[in-house]
Amino acid sequence: MRFANQFCSLIAGICVLLQSGCRPSGDAPPLARISGVVLLDGQPLTHGSVQFTPDRARGTSGRMALGKIGPDGHFTMTTQSEGDGVQVGFHKVGIQCFEQAANGQSEAGGPPPKPPKSLVPEKYTDPETSGLTIEVHAGSNQDALFELKSTP
Repeated sequence: MRFANQFCSLIAGICVLLQSGCRPSGDAPPLARISGVVLLDGQPLTHGSVQFTPDRARGTSGRMALGKIGPDGHFTMTTQSEGDGVQVGFHKVGIQCFEQAANGQSEAGGPPPKPPKSLVPEKYTDPETSGLTIEVHAGSNQDALFELKSTP
């Protein structure tokens, strides 16, 4: 009877994982390591993030990947664990970089702090409007370069 309860619990757990969109690692889509640089008007962004969103219109579905932009403009993409890469296929790309506020708190009783100002044109912040895309290939490391312009 104890074995039957453990078996039922195991099956229930697997069903919950499958329903939530998680798949066993053997069924996970292949990932490729991606790193690169983001430039704005020829100069590296010093902070921010890069987002790769699978392009369903071009046959890629699955999880999005994120990368943190470092002080030299470099980023490394992560889907599930640090630096594991991006799902193979076509992706739309969004890049965000906001002013870093000295103090994000308002004075007691004062107005709430203003939202941070974007340091890149707003069109780049949304993968649907950025015009930036990438095709991720299976295999070893892939480098990407995103050159943004502050004026269209």
